[in-house]
Amino acid sequence: MMNTARRIIQLRTEKNYSTNKLAQLAGIGQATLRDIEIGKKNPNVTTLEKICQALEISLAEFFTEAKPAPIIREDHEKYNLPEEVKKEIALIEEFVLYKHGIRKREETK
Repeated sequence: MMNTARRIIQLRTEKNYSTNKLAQLAGIGQATLRDIEIGKKNPNVTTLEKICQALEISLAEFFTEAKPAPIIREDHEKYNLPEEVKKEIALIEEFVLYKHGIRKREETK
């Protein structure tokens, strides 16, 4: 079960936001956010929506806990995969890295 306070702290920390900055971006009081983060108060839906908007995520994303992704070795040899599967994995990897700005798309010549 998700702990709302821990999730807010996790997401705020990932964005490198201070409590003050997140409160300002969300349009809520810093004391309110602090009370939510320490578990003294639970946010109502409106407040949680404001926090999510400030964090640039949807409510659905807030309540979706990411599961750790299994590590796939670079060479895929551990899995003894067919060549076409290795190519698909490489394509997916390239897409995801490009989508998140981690790797720039290479120009075709």
